Amino acid sequence: MGQIQTLHFRSFKWINITHPREKEIEYLKDKFSFHPLDLQDCLKPTHRSKIDIYSDYAFIIFLFPFYNRQTREIMPAELDFFIGKNYLISINRVGFSPFGDFFKLLQVSEEVRNGYCNISPEKFLYEILNKMFLYCLPMIDHLILDCDNIEKQMFLNHEKKMVSEILIIRRNIIDFRRIMQVHKNILKKATEFFMRSPLFLMKKTEVYYDDLIDYSKEIWDAMESLKERIEVLYQSNESLIQFKLNDIMRILTIISVVTFPITLIAAIFGMNTVKAMPFVETENGFWLVIGIMVLIAATMLTIFKKKKFL
Repeated sequence: MGQIQTLHFRSFKWINITHPREKEIEYLKDKFSFHPLDLQDCLKPTHRSKIDIYSDYAFIIFLFPFYNRQTREIMPAELDFFIGKNYLISINRVGFSPFGDFFKLLQVSEEVRNGYCNISPEKFLYEILNKMFLYCLPMIDHLILDCDNIEKQMFLNHEKKMVSEILIIRRNIIDFRRIMQVHKNILKKATEFFMRSPLFLMKKTEVYYDDLIDYSKEIWDAMESLKERIEVLYQSNESLIQFKLNDIMRILTIISVVTFPITLIAAIFGMNTVKAMPFVETENGFWLVIGIMVLIAATMLTIFKKKKFL
């Protein structure tokens, strides 16, 4: 069920909508003059972050990563914002818990809420986004630890077990990068809007949003490094597996080469077409044939060892 909750501050109000449906969108349509396409975007999931700027408000969609512990998958959580002169409207479509927890904290704690009482809407949006970016950092640390574990297990002869693990981490890194890819450009456009628009009183917005842009750069650089690392681990793991397969094939080839002449001798002596077969009438003929086989095998193994095939 959709839910509309409101917090009032000195210079603006924060309207938070969770799990929006047609009813909640109709409420926004009646109370505000938002573009119909923006309202439609609030009802359906989107696959990219974006910002649409108008004369009296801005509509911003941010995607943030969250980790699904059951599927071990990093998925996008969408947060939509309408920001104007005296309001900030947030739409939490998937019930993103870090964002919802912050709203609940302000609801129940008057002391915390008073700390944000005198700030402007765009400065408050900065506070929200700052918490969301900080939420991303532990996930990066977790991905780094996953890579460390993969590297350790690879050289403990567990490379076959690491194939699926590498693919999971590789997918998560790619998804993380895709989710965070355009944040820097959106923050730059939002900063320009806040700086030039007469709707917003705080002209030091750029200083705060520069911090967010720096966060986005740090996260992107970290993900670039992780992408390169997981690719190297993937290739190294494949090389280790291939090396072991080649080693097995080498041993099987040597065995087949050694056993071929022995098998040929056994097949020849097993034929009944030749009456004067050597060693057949000899008392120790069987053991002589066995000795010849052992001698041939030992000779071939000695040659392989000198050639460093073994």
